[in-house]
Amino acid sequence: MIDIARLTNEQRDFIESLGVYFEHYGGPRLMGRLMALLMLANRPLTLDDMAQALLVSRASISTNIRFAVSAGLVVRKGVAGDRRDFYRYNDNVWVQRTRQILEASRASRVLAERGLTVIDADDAHARERLDEMLDYCDFSIEETLRMEERWIERKRAHRASVAARRESARHEAAPTRTTHPAGQHSDHASDHNDITSASVSEGGLTVQRDE
Repeated sequence: MIDIARLTNEQRDFIESLGVYFEHYGGPRLMGRLMALLMLANRPLTLDDMAQALLVSRASISTNIRFAVSAGLVVRKGVAGDRRDFYRYNDNVWVQRTRQILEASRASRVLAERGLTVIDADDAHARERLDEMLDYCDFSIEETLRMEERWIERKRAHRASVAARRESARHEAAPTRTTHPAGQHSDHASDHNDITSASVSEGGLTVQRDE
Protein backbone atom coordinates (compact mmCIF):
# COMPACT_ATOMS: atom_id res chain seq x y z
CA MET A 1 0.00 0.00 0.00
CA ILE A 2 1.44 3.37 -1.06
CA ASP A 3 1.39 6.19 1.47
CA ILE A 4 1.45 9.28 -0.77
CA ALA A 5 2.37 11.45 2.20
CA ARG A 6 5.54 9.40 2.76
CA LEU A 7 6.79 8.39 -0.67
CA THR A 8 10.05 6.45 -0.73
CA ASN A 9 13.06 7.62 -2.73
CA GLU A 10 12.44 4.83 -5.24
CA GLN A 11 8.81 5.88 -5.68
CA ARG A 12 9.83 9.50 -6.17
CA ASP A 13 12.42 8.43 -8.73
CA PHE A 14 9.72 6.59 -10.68
CA ILE A 15 7.45 9.64 -10.57
CA GLU A 16 10.21 11.92 -11.84
CA SER A 17 11.17 9.43 -14.56
CA LEU A 18 7.64 9.38 -15.98
CA GLY A 19 7.65 13.17 -15.90
CA VAL A 20 10.83 13.25 -17.98
CA TYR A 21 9.30 10.69 -20.37
CA PHE A 22 6.24 12.88 -20.95
CA GLU A 23 8.43 15.92 -21.49
CA HIS A 24 10.66 14.08 -23.95
CA TYR A 25 7.64 13.30 -26.13
CA GLY A 26 6.24 16.82 -26.02
CA GLY A 27 3.98 16.67 -22.98
CA PRO A 28 4.13 18.64 -19.74
CA ARG A 29 6.50 17.11 -17.22
CA LEU A 30 4.05 17.72 -14.38
CA MET A 31 1.33 15.75 -16.15
CA GLY A 32 3.68 12.78 -16.38
CA ARG A 33 4.41 13.09 -12.67
CA LEU A 34 0.67 13.23 -11.96
CA MET A 35 0.10 10.09 -13.99
CA ALA A 36 2.81 8.25 -12.09
CA LEU A 37 1.41 9.35 -8.73
CA LEU A 38 -2.11 8.24 -9.64
CA MET A 39 -0.75 4.90 -10.88
CA LEU A 40 0.78 4.30 -7.46
CA ALA A 41 -2.11 5.63 -5.39
CA ASN A 42 -4.55 3.10 -3.93
CA ARG A 43 -7.37 5.65 -3.68
CA PRO A 44 -8.67 8.68 -5.59
CA LEU A 45 -6.76 11.87 -4.77
CA THR A 46 -7.78 15.50 -4.37
CA LEU A 47 -5.90 18.46 -5.82
CA ASP A 48 -4.47 19.15 -2.36
CA ASP A 49 -3.33 15.52 -2.01
CA MET A 50 -1.44 15.72 -5.29
CA ALA A 51 0.03 19.15 -4.59
CA GLN A 52 1.32 17.96 -1.22
CA ALA A 53 2.79 14.74 -2.63
CA LEU A 54 4.51 16.40 -5.60
CA LEU A 55 5.52 19.58 -3.75
CA VAL A 56 3.97 21.92 -6.33
CA SER A 57 1.24 24.53 -6.24
CA ARG A 58 -2.43 23.59 -6.29
CA ALA A 59 -2.92 25.86 -9.32
CA SER A 60 -0.31 23.94 -11.33
CA ILE A 61 -1.98 20.65 -10.39
CA SER A 62 -5.39 22.00 -11.44
CA THR A 63 -4.15 23.09 -14.88
CA ASN A 64 -2.45 19.79 -15.66
CA ILE A 65 -5.13 17.54 -14.23
CA ARG A 66 -7.75 19.18 -16.47
CA PHE A 67 -5.62 18.35 -19.49
CA ALA A 68 -5.15 14.77 -18.27
CA VAL A 69 -8.92 14.36 -17.85
CA SER A 70 -9.63 15.73 -21.33
CA ALA A 71 -7.03 13.34 -22.77
CA GLY A 72 -8.72 10.37 -21.09
CA LEU A 73 -5.75 9.58 -18.88
CA VAL A 74 -7.47 10.46 -15.60
CA VAL A 75 -11.05 10.13 -14.36
CA ARG A 76 -12.70 12.75 -12.15
CA LYS A 77 -15.24 11.53 -9.62
CA GLY A 78 -17.26 12.81 -6.71
CA VAL A 79 -17.64 11.41 -3.22
CA ALA A 80 -20.95 11.57 -1.35
CA GLY A 81 -20.89 14.24 1.35
CA ASP A 82 -17.69 15.85 0.05
CA ARG A 83 -17.72 18.90 -2.22
CA ARG A 84 -14.19 18.34 -3.48
CA ASP A 85 -13.29 16.67 -6.77
CA PHE A 86 -11.36 13.42 -6.62
CA TYR A 87 -9.16 12.00 -9.38
CA ARG A 88 -8.04 8.48 -10.19
CA TYR A 89 -5.99 6.76 -12.84
CA ASN A 90 -8.09 5.62 -15.81
CA ASP A 91 -7.90 1.83 -15.80
CA ASN A 92 -8.93 1.83 -19.48
CA VAL A 93 -6.18 4.24 -20.47
CA TRP A 94 -4.63 1.91 -23.06
CA VAL A 95 -7.94 1.38 -24.84
CA GLN A 96 -8.32 5.14 -24.76
CA ARG A 97 -4.89 5.49 -26.34
CA THR A 98 -5.74 3.18 -29.24
CA ARG A 99 -8.93 5.14 -29.83
CA GLN A 100 -6.94 8.35 -30.00
CA ILE A 101 -4.73 6.72 -32.64
CA LEU A 102 -7.88 5.75 -34.54
CA GLU A 103 -9.22 9.29 -34.31
CA ALA A 104 -5.95 10.73 -35.62
CA SER A 105 -5.79 8.22 -38.48
CA ARG A 106 -9.34 8.95 -39.53
CA ALA A 107 -8.68 12.69 -39.45
CA SER A 108 -5.56 12.17 -41.58
CA ARG A 109 -7.58 10.12 -44.05
CA VAL A 110 -10.06 12.96 -44.49
CA LEU A 111 -7.16 15.32 -45.24
CA ALA A 112 -5.71 12.90 -47.78
CA GLU A 113 -9.05 12.69 -49.54
CA ARG A 114 -9.31 16.46 -49.54
CA GLY A 115 -5.82 16.74 -51.00
CA LEU A 116 -6.79 14.49 -53.90
CA THR A 117 -9.61 16.87 -54.81
CA VAL A 118 -7.36 19.94 -55.15
CA ILE A 119 -4.63 18.59 -57.44
CA ASP A 120 -4.64 18.57 -61.22
CA ALA A 121 -5.66 15.35 -62.91
CA ASP A 122 -2.22 14.97 -64.50
CA ASP A 123 -0.22 15.71 -61.32
CA ALA A 124 1.22 12.22 -60.90
CA HIS A 125 3.74 13.12 -58.17
CA ALA A 126 1.21 14.72 -55.80
CA ARG A 127 -1.32 11.97 -56.50
CA GLU A 128 1.19 9.27 -55.62
CA ARG A 129 2.02 10.92 -52.29
CA LEU A 130 -1.62 11.49 -51.37
CA ASP A 131 -2.60 7.96 -52.43
CA GLU A 132 0.14 6.61 -50.18
CA MET A 133 -1.07 8.79 -47.31
CA LEU A 134 -4.60 7.48 -47.83
CA ASP A 135 -3.40 3.89 -47.98
CA TYR A 136 -1.34 4.30 -44.80
CA CYS A 137 -4.36 5.75 -42.97
CA ASP A 138 -6.49 2.77 -44.02
CA PHE A 139 -3.74 0.40 -42.90
CA SER A 140 -3.41 2.20 -39.55
CA ILE A 141 -7.16 2.10 -38.93
CA GLU A 142 -7.42 -1.61 -39.73
CA GLU A 143 -4.43 -2.56 -37.59
CA THR A 144 -5.42 -0.35 -34.68
CA LEU A 145 -8.91 -1.88 -34.57
CA ARG A 146 -7.36 -5.35 -34.49
CA MET A 147 -4.87 -4.24 -31.85
CA GLU A 148 -7.67 -2.92 -29.65
CA GLU A 149 -9.56 -6.21 -29.90
CA ARG A 150 -6.45 -8.22 -29.06
CA TRP A 151 -5.56 -5.92 -26.17
CA ILE A 152 -9.05 -6.16 -24.62
CA GLU A 153 -8.91 -9.96 -24.81
CA ARG A 154 -5.37 -10.01 -23.41
CA LYS A 155 -6.36 -7.73 -20.53
CA ARG A 156 -9.40 -9.89 -19.75
CA ALA A 157 -7.29 -13.05 -19.72
CA HIS A 158 -4.61 -11.42 -17.55
CA ARG A 159 -7.14 -10.24 -14.97
CA ALA A 160 -8.75 -13.70 -14.87
CA SER A 161 -5.32 -15.25 -14.29
CA VAL A 162 -4.51 -12.82 -11.48
CA ALA A 163 -7.89 -13.49 -9.84
CA ALA A 164 -7.31 -17.25 -10.05
CA ARG A 165 -3.86 -16.94 -8.45
CA ARG A 166 -5.27 -14.84 -5.62
CA GLU A 167 -8.06 -17.33 -5.02
CA SER A 168 -5.56 -20.20 -5.00
CA ALA A 169 -3.34 -18.34 -2.53
CA ARG A 170 -6.35 -17.63 -0.32
CA HIS A 171 -7.25 -21.32 -0.19
CA GLU A 172 -3.66 -22.31 0.56
CA ALA A 173 -3.50 -19.83 3.43
CA ALA A 174 -6.79 -20.99 4.97
CA PRO A 175 -6.52 -23.45 7.93
CA THR A 176 -7.24 -27.07 7.03
CA ARG A 177 -9.14 -29.69 9.02
CA THR A 178 -7.94 -33.24 9.33
CA THR A 179 -10.46 -35.74 8.03
CA HIS A 180 -10.80 -38.88 10.17
CA PRO A 181 -12.38 -42.21 9.26
CA ALA A 182 -16.00 -42.71 10.29
CA GLY A 183 -16.37 -43.29 13.99
CA GLN A 184 -13.15 -41.46 14.88
CA HIS A 185 -12.84 -37.86 16.07
CA SER A 186 -9.85 -35.57 16.34
CA ASP A 187 -10.64 -34.86 20.01
CA HIS A 188 -10.15 -38.53 20.92
CA ALA A 189 -13.85 -38.97 21.61
CA SER A 190 -13.30 -42.75 21.96
CA ASP A 191 -11.64 -42.12 25.30
CA HIS A 192 -14.86 -40.56 26.44
CA ASN A 193 -16.56 -43.93 26.24
CA ASP A 194 -14.41 -45.06 29.16
CA ILE A 195 -13.97 -41.82 31.03
CA THR A 196 -17.12 -39.90 31.86
CA SER A 197 -15.75 -37.40 34.32
CA ALA A 198 -12.66 -36.36 36.16
CA SER A 199 -12.24 -34.55 39.43
CA VAL A 200 -9.20 -33.12 41.11
CA SER A 201 -8.60 -34.02 44.74
CA GLU A 202 -5.82 -33.09 47.10
CA GLY A 203 -4.07 -36.32 46.23
CA GLY A 204 -4.09 -35.70 42.49
CA LEU A 205 -6.36 -36.66 39.57
CA THR A 206 -9.14 -39.07 40.47
CA VAL A 207 -10.78 -40.73 37.48
CA GLN A 208 -14.36 -41.88 37.81
CA ARG A 209 -15.51 -44.59 35.38
CA ASP A 210 -19.04 -45.55 34.41
CA GLU A 211 -20.66 -48.02 36.69
